[in-house]
Formats: sequence, C-alpha cells, structure tokens
Amino acid sequence: MKNWSALLLSLVVFGNLSAQTWGEQEWQKKKIPALVIAVPQEVKHTEEAIRQKWAQMGYSGKSSKGAFVYKGMKFEELGPETVDVYLQVERKGRKDKDESIVYFTVSRGYENYIRSTDDPALLERIKKYCLQFPVWAEAYALEEAIKEQESTLKSAERKAVAYQDEADDLLKRKRKLEEEIEENKTNLEQQKKDVENQRKALDVLKAKRKSN
Repeated sequence: MKNWSALLLSLVVFGNLSAQTWGEQEWQKKKIPALVIAVPQEVKHTEEAIRQKWAQMGYSGKSSKGAFVYKGMKFEELGPETVDVYLQVERKGRKDKDESIVYFTVSRGYENYIRSTDDPALLERIKKYCLQFPVWAEAYALEEAIKEQESTLKSAERKAVAYQDEADDLLKRKRKLEEEIEENKTNLEQQKKDVENQRKALDVLKAKRKSN
C-alpha cells in the first residue's frame, strides 16, 4: 500500500525521537504527498495522542477512507495559513506492534497539497512540528500505563480486602469453634461423672437384689 522500500532507504533520525521522510499516503485510491514519521509507540497510543492534542485545540477530524481529515486547521508553528490535514497512523510491521508510522499530509485546500519540493523553510517547520508526535505518544502511553496500573492496584486492593474479610470471618468461626470445643469438653466431663454416678446407683440396686 505504501512505498516502503523508498521509505526505509530515506529515513533520517531526528534527536533519537523519530525518523522522518517525505513520501506518500494512500487516500481515496490516490497517492498524496505526506511527511512520514516513525513513532516508537503502538498505533492506538500514537493516534489518540495526536488526535487528543488537536481536540484540545478545538479541532475534530472525520474518519474517511482509513484517514482522519481535519478541515480549516491553523498551526502557529507552521505559519498564518489555514490548512487541511490528512492523518493516517499504521502499524510499522507485523512484528512491530509497539512501533507505528504516521502519515501527515498538509493541504492549502482543494487538494493543493504541500510537497517535498515546496518552500524549504516551510518544510522544515512541518518537520519540526511533527517531532512532537513521538513526545505526545510517549506521554499518552505513560498516562495509559498509569491508568492501567491504578486499575490493577485497585483490583489487588479489593482482593486484599476480600481476603482480610474472609480471614476475620474464619478467625471468628475459629474462636467460636474453640469455645464450642471447650464447652464440649466440660459437658463430656460432666456426662462421664453422671455416667459413673448412674453406674454406682445401678450397682447399689443390684446389690440389694442379691442380698434379698
């Protein structure tokens, strides 16, 4: 679907945060120019991180043919122009579940896409802006990990409380059982004495029968 051979040959590392290259993304059965960014996070974290950041800016994209299309966006980092953005995030490869590829296309409207041959200063501003994607994705992934760990902790705490309640119940039952055992011992000793007394009384009666 994508020109992976060209991508792999031309990836450049920026500050050990991401690799970027100018390439293409496929949208509506057409190939449109895009900045391609490698992000060391899984797709859902990368995509949600970027979309949440843009949502905080007041922009909401619409899903269209595998991409999210944002109309009428304005980035201070890119300049005063209002642009349309096409965002697509894919898994880097079958074995790379923790790495994703971001396709970032900017259009001045009416499919007037910014290409790799445009103003070098603008292209560098776009590259610099996209360097934030890995940072956003890492922060988002960390927050998700914290949420997951908090949930795991709460679950562990609930189990600990349940086991403590069970332990308290078992201890109460143990104490009650011990009391019942002691009561049983007392009753048994008393009953043995009663048995002995009844046996003696019987012996007395039998002795009288022999004497008669």
